[in-house]
Amino acid sequence: VVVGPDVYDVHSQDTERYILTNLNIASELLRDVTLGANIRVHLVRMVILTEPKPDIQISENITSSLKSVCEWGQRVNPDADTDPLHADLLLYITRFDLVLPNGNKLVRGVTQLGGVCSTQWNCVITEDTGFDLGITIAHEIGHSFGINHDGIDNTCSSSGFMMASDGGYNSVDLTWSQCSRAQLQNFFSAGKAECVKDVPVLGGSVQDWRPGLFYGVDDQCRIAFGSSATACSFTNGDMATCRVLSCHINPRDRSSCTRLLVPLLDGTECGPSQWCLKGRCVSPSSLGSSIMVHGSWSSWSEFSPCSRTCGGGITYRRRQCNNPRPAFGGTVCKGQDTEAELCNRQSCESTQLEFMSQQCSATDQKLLSVSPDSSSVYTWIPAVGYSSGDAQCKLMCRSREQDFMVSRGSQFIDGTRCEAAHTAPRGSISACLGGKCQLFGCDGVMHSGKVADVCGVCGGNGSTCKFISNTYSGGEAGEYVTFLSLPLNASQVHVINTKPVFTHLAVLLNDKYVVSGDGSPGLSITYPSPLEKSPLIYNLYLTPDHLPQTEELTISGPVTDKIHIQVFRKYGQEYGDLTTPNISYQYYSSEAVSAERAAKGRWSTVISVCSVTCGTGNTIAVDSFSRVCIFVCVCCRWQVSEPGECSAVCGPGEAQRTVSCVRSHHGSDSEVDQNLCSEPKPTERVPCVVDVCPVGWDSQREVHSIHTDSHVMPRSRMLPVYVWSPVIGQCSKTCGNGSQQVWFSCVDHQSRLEVPEFLCDRTSKPEMYTQPCSPSKCPATWRYMQGPCSASCGGGVAKRVLYCSQRMEGADRNRDLVVGESACQSVTRPSEVVECNTEACPARWQAGQQGDCSVSCGMGVAVRSVRCVQYEGGIERVVEEDRCDPGIKPPITAPCFTQVCSFHWDVHEWSECSVSCGDGIQSRTVSCIGPSSPLPVSPFLCLHLPKPITIQACYSPDCSSAQTSTPEPNSTHIQSEPRREEGTQRTTPASNLVSGVCGRLLLQDSGTIDLRNVTQMRCIFAIGRPLDEVIQIKILSSTLNCRQSKYRATFLTDRNLMGVLRMSGKTLKSRSNVLLVRQSRLAPGNGVLLYYQSVKNKKSHHGECDVQLFSPSGLIENPIKSAATAASNIQSCRVFIDAPPAFRIQIRALSVLNNTDTNFTYILIRDVDALKTTIFRGTQLFLWSSSGSRAEVEFHGEYQQIKGTFRAEYSYINPSEEQPV
Repeated sequence: VVVGPDVYDVHSQDTERYILTNLNIASELLRDVTLGANIRVHLVRMVILTEPKPDIQISENITSSLKSVCEWGQRVNPDADTDPLHADLLLYITRFDLVLPNGNKLVRGVTQLGGVCSTQWNCVITEDTGFDLGITIAHEIGHSFGINHDGIDNTCSSSGFMMASDGGYNSVDLTWSQCSRAQLQNFFSAGKAECVKDVPVLGGSVQDWRPGLFYGVDDQCRIAFGSSATACSFTNGDMATCRVLSCHINPRDRSSCTRLLVPLLDGTECGPSQWCLKGRCVSPSSLGSSIMVHGSWSSWSEFSPCSRTCGGGITYRRRQCNNPRPAFGGTVCKGQDTEAELCNRQSCESTQLEFMSQQCSATDQKLLSVSPDSSSVYTWIPAVGYSSGDAQCKLMCRSREQDFMVSRGSQFIDGTRCEAAHTAPRGSISACLGGKCQLFGCDGVMHSGKVADVCGVCGGNGSTCKFISNTYSGGEAGEYVTFLSLPLNASQVHVINTKPVFTHLAVLLNDKYVVSGDGSPGLSITYPSPLEKSPLIYNLYLTPDHLPQTEELTISGPVTDKIHIQVFRKYGQEYGDLTTPNISYQYYSSEAVSAERAAKGRWSTVISVCSVTCGTGNTIAVDSFSRVCIFVCVCCRWQVSEPGECSAVCGPGEAQRTVSCVRSHHGSDSEVDQNLCSEPKPTERVPCVVDVCPVGWDSQREVHSIHTDSHVMPRSRMLPVYVWSPVIGQCSKTCGNGSQQVWFSCVDHQSRLEVPEFLCDRTSKPEMYTQPCSPSKCPATWRYMQGPCSASCGGGVAKRVLYCSQRMEGADRNRDLVVGESACQSVTRPSEVVECNTEACPARWQAGQQGDCSVSCGMGVAVRSVRCVQYEGGIERVVEEDRCDPGIKPPITAPCFTQVCSFHWDVHEWSECSVSCGDGIQSRTVSCIGPSSPLPVSPFLCLHLPKPITIQACYSPDCSSAQTSTPEPNSTHIQSEPRREEGTQRTTPASNLVSGVCGRLLLQDSGTIDLRNVTQMRCIFAIGRPLDEVIQIKILSSTLNCRQSKYRATFLTDRNLMGVLRMSGKTLKSRSNVLLVRQSRLAPGNGVLLYYQSVKNKKSHHGECDVQLFSPSGLIENPIKSAATAASNIQSCRVFIDAPPAFRIQIRALSVLNNTDTNFTYILIRDVDALKTTIFRGTQLFLWSSSGSRAEVEFHGEYQQIKGTFRAEYSYINPSEEQPV
């Protein structure tokens, strides 16, 4: 198999596993019984090209491409069929888009028909298109065995089988046709496949691997849809699990899945103890596998970058139990899937608590929906002291305003400190990693178990410090007295005061009081916070009567600041022991040990040796006294071993010796850390001489002049001789063909010691050379290739393929040779199946079946159950909702549509008013009419529409007139009245006098109102007009006296104006179209007589899409902007609803069709009287009620562009009856 560089660019480090998986798929298809031949695929070798080969030219000319691959294969493939490295067929895999001469780009592979045993055309090219690459490989190998496409020169169908020409490879029941079987038999019968009959030397066919054990559903989704795709988290019953690949394409949207109509790979886990086989989810017995597949770990990933630049971030690496995943009852991987350690541990300018506070405050602008119909903004602070463990790491923050806590996101930044759920070992650190509170040892490694000793030394034995304890009961009345100043590096500080009624402790840290200090006992505190390293913890315990019982102060240390611990006495000794403190304290100090060791010497008696060597003799003892003496103590010393074997064959060389730092104690030496030895360390290599070098090594003799004096003896025999001596280096290997360097040094022939090179003849110095060494053959050992995990979480298995290999000697010594398994019998065989991904799957939201629709026709609402579930150990169970992300929780209501509404309300005319003058009522008939008959039907069929009102008030202003009263215009749309120009004067005839106005909404364009003889102490009414008009008020008369206390006031209020009426003749004009008049008085018989009229408003505050509603009930549909103003975002579209002052307004949403999730599309409802605003986002239906008689509905974003995206009904509510009018 030759893998092109374009394939490697896509799959990189996973290329080999990916190709092997597809090769296994092809092998399974070639062994299918419908082919009629047991063809086994043996992989001789795989070549993965990382750069293009000049000899392999893949181009749009498919014939020349095939010829190029075949010719390259002839050069690299041994000719002899008996050669172990000879391959019958060469498979080249590329991602180049192959094209036929006719321009057809649907081709996926090419080979010569029947060319398997040809010396020129025994090669195949296939295009990598995903996991159907395995099918393409089998298809093209079929061509090389002389099998043509179905339907070409045969009677078989051209589709539905393995050799189909239309490429229909999505069937899970892919088999070979009768024509393919017959052609293969003819090919063998004709002797055209003799080259494949030899049994390969290399054992272990790869067709027993199930590809799904190496590539789980998550892996298959990533191959099909990209690196961010994951397996669908829910199933649909309309298709079998193994027959379709369902994936989440968008990692942020877990509510929908995309399907690919391809089967899952055989061996993919599809349920508890079940795996996919040919599109069916079956048990291990049906899968035909009796061997358990144990999960095996993948290789470790690279360490991640440090999560923080200071303060102790986290770097981690992960591995997966997917090489292969455990299956058929196999065990999961043992050990941890994550290794992590602290990094960048230098201190920051801010504290750990401030680092957590910054992350909480970053969510202040994120709205919180505390109820379905409202969202609010809060100020968020850390929930330290209120939450701990894993829950705290879920970005758990506390509201400063209302004192409750909630998760504000998925997790804190890795390395954020957390409070452990249980007591942590001494010196350990708790930090968040992946949303969980993990424990790091004092060495900074996660789960290392390393703890600090009582001295604060990580992994120490407690020998570097001394235990100190004492008590204190003194002090001065009314003063703080220091009784303990902690030395630097003090640890395990513990102070208790058991008499804190009239005394209390105080702590002065770096000249600043952190506990008490103001003359009164302090409150329990952890300073600076529980998140810091070695915090100061002060607790004040009370009796059942809430009196101080015990004070306790603890500091784990080591102490790095200046700390003074003080006591305050309220009274002196005159009151006895009752007012004295009872303090006990203890701590460990390393300074005490240093001082004690510095003065530990003593004088001792010196005794001489015995006077005789046998029998009875005398010894002399020198009388002396003992006293303490100060001297420099040598703690430790260097100890060297005897030199080892000399490196030289002859002459000088080097020998290795062991140098260690030891400490003497009671006559015995023990090895300690080398840093404790203060003297310079001796060298580990010393010169040595093996023997005199043989004759032939050149020497340089010193030339001296010989005196001619016959009495002087010649000194030639005393001249030194220097020779070149070989020095042999270490062997590069302990087995196999190693090498070692040999060089030469100049030595003194007599002393055999190395001397400077200039003493020898440099011209005769031999050259340095390399010679072989350690010719022994290396033993065979087990190696393996590990596949992917069968599941991304919840427990899977990974299978690894074992093979016995031995390092090759000779020219190819850097390669491994696969040998028989018998050669590895003396080596423990590794497990073939390992467990993987045993951690529980992330919790997810699961929406249940929807209930009945709320309406019988049209758009309604259906309720469904939403629960948080988690898959673990093959079982899906319901868990707490806080484990799921609240930001993506599906709504419990969903829009529904049953049928088009064909029933409607039929409204008849109003009856005459019940009185001829004054206030009365009138009624009308409202019936539900169906589509097929004009006769009324059951009113339940029309409940999808708001029922029109059947009774309303009517009023005739002139009782002297005998004509029939007509209903007030408040039952009709105000926009239908004719427009009037501003400044048009109106008369005030008696017939236009309005009486009984308290609590009403007046919609007439003008009228006279008498408030002088109203019976109510508080009278409120409103006047309403269209949006383009304003109301002008004139006081005709007034009996209110500003100098007396017989009245309160008469107020005029509109959306932009508030005024007080006190004087007759005064005129006011409103700024909006609705005016609220309120008169409050203390004595009867007083009030005002006023006249009002409507005029045109030349300074309108309303947009062209604004709508005014005065009817007691009706429908609200979002108004939209015109094409001319659609691009402007300055003003939004609004709907104004005004009711009589005695009523409230209720709005019920019927349908919300919002397709965007941005923050710019929303509905804002303003309660005008309460000055309260509520914002609604998304598609959640709601019910809203006002606290006053005025409401404004404001639309933003897409609501201003698409008509009908929001529909609601509104009605007036009587607060005394809470019933809609």
